[in-house]
Amino acid sequence: YSKLCELLIPHKDIFKKHVVGLILCYIKALSEGMSPITKKKLMPSIYALLDVCSDFETRQINAMIDVPSKTLFAPVFKSYQKFYQYHGQA
Repeated sequence: YSKLCELLIPHKDIFKKHVVGLILCYIKALSEGMSPITKKKLMPSIYALLDVCSDFETRQINAMIDVPSKTLFAPVFKSYQKFYQYHGQA
């Protein structure tokens, strides 16, 4: 699944609106309970999906989830920002 998500990155302008739904499904699965093993295996895919999102989509996701879901998703997003997101440094 992560390879498929990584293939979306070069086509982010086309798929970014659809990626929001996939991330929302992941957040819903987190709130319903997800095993640590499954979560660990999905992290590279979620990072790739977040990489497709612009600031607008990120704000849209934030506006569409409730407070408990924000609490669950915040560490995932912070981990993405810290370890995965490109910051323009070589």
